[in-house]
Amino acid sequence: MRHYEVVFLVHPDQSDQVSGMIERYQGLIERGNGVVHRLEDWGRRQLAYPISKIHKAHYVLMNIEVNNETLEELESAFKFNDAVLRNLIIRRKEAVTGNSKIYEEELREQEKDRERDLRNEERSAARSAAAAASAAESVGTTETHAEEMSGGASEAKVSETEVSETVEEQPADEEDRAEEEDSK
Repeated sequence: MRHYEVVFLVHPDQSDQVSGMIERYQGLIERGNGVVHRLEDWGRRQLAYPISKIHKAHYVLMNIEVNNETLEELESAFKFNDAVLRNLIIRRKEAVTGNSKIYEEELREQEKDRERDLRNEERSAARSAAAAASAAESVGTTETHAEEMSGGASEAKVSETEVSETVEEQPADEEDRAEEEDSK
């Protein structure tokens, strides 16, 4: 059995069917006693030039070890599948199992996207917490204002009571003064 590197491009409208296609091709390879050493789904990427007025395609890379009959079946499967725009099969001297540079770049971009999403979630959480705190503060201010208003009313009642007591005391003091003046 020989080693091959296979790249095929899938029509962008059929991107949701790529996982099924990969499973089908892997099954075909395994039925022919072949081995898939590496499988990378690169996702949708820009084409170098338009193919049938299509500017993007879904890329898949496989490094396989198969016999000639299985390879011919795989080529035939690509040929009769309308969703496969292009395919390329290259013979290799040995199995390649490491990640390709394109796939590593794709993984880095995905990690950056995850980190950016986490930062955005943290910012939005901080904003909502700040908004909730300011809302609670404004409610607290309103309650404090209401307490001040109700406290002010009770103080006003106390002041009225004190005033009435003071008014009652004044005549008694005046009588006492009058008596003191009379006694002099």
